[in-house]
Amino acid sequence: MSRLATALLLASAVPAFAGDPVPVTERGLPQTVHPTYQEKGAPNFSYPTGSTDVGSGGGNNPGGGNIDYTACSGCDPLQTMNAQSWGGQACDAATTVGVSCASLAATCVMESGCKNVQGAGTVSGAFQMTNATYTETINQAAADNPNAGIDTSLAGKNDPANQAWGAAQYEYNGATYLQDNGVQDPTFIDVRGYYQFGPGPSVNLAKANDSDNLEGIVHLPPQTMAANGITPTTTVGDWRQSIANRVGPTAGQSVLN
Repeated sequence: MSRLATALLLASAVPAFAGDPVPVTERGLPQTVHPTYQEKGAPNFSYPTGSTDVGSGGGNNPGGGNIDYTACSGCDPLQTMNAQSWGGQACDAATTVGVSCASLAATCVMESGCKNVQGAGTVSGAFQMTNATYTETINQAAADNPNAGIDTSLAGKNDPANQAWGAAQYEYNGATYLQDNGVQDPTFIDVRGYYQFGPGPSVNLAKANDSDNLEGIVHLPPQTMAANGITPTTTVGDWRQSIANRVGPTAGQSVLN
C-alpha cells in the first residue's frame, strides 16, 4: 500500500500474494494484509484471496529477468480506474504530481480493486491509506499545488478523487527515493517494494536478481514472513511475478511521467 500503505501477501503452497484484508503496517502505499512495518504513516495493503498466484517467471519481461508481464490476460488497471466516476480526476492528480496515471491505477487495483472501502484501523479508501500517511502526503501535494483545490482534512480522504492526490504523492516520493539511491528508472514493481517493505529494503530489492531470496533482502521476522505467505524459499522473482499477475505490463512500466 507505507506512508501510503503496506503489505503484499503470498498465500498457498506456491507462494502467492493474497489474503483477506488484514492489517499490515509497513511503509507502503495503500491497503492491508498482515502487520509488518510499524512506521509513521504507514498504510496497509490487502489483496483478494487467491488473486495473485506467485509462480516462476516467464520470458516476456520488458524490465529484464524472467517475469512474464503477459501472465495476466486482459489486465488493464487504467481501464479499471477510469471506469470509476472519479477515475479521470485521479488520473489528472497523478500526472500533476508527476507519476503515471497507469501506475496510480495499478495501485488502486492492488489495494482495493479501485473500490472506496474501509480497511483495518484507519486504513480506508480506494488507495487504502492510513490517516497518518494521508495527512502527510495530502499536505505535501496541496503545498506543491496550491490552486488544485485539494481538501487536506481527513474528511477529504473519503473522496477517492481527493485521496488520489495523497496516493500519487506517495508514489512520487517512493520513486524519487529510489532514484536518489541508484535506481535510475523506477518501475511500478520497484516502487511497490518501497510501499511494502519500507525505504531501506526497497533499494536492494529493486536491484536484486529474480533468483535472489526475498527473505534475505527484506529481513522480516519469521512470523511476519509466514503471515504474508513468504516462505524461506520465496524468490524476488516470485514476488515480482505476483505483482505482474495482478496488473500485467504496468508492473514493468516507469512510475514517473
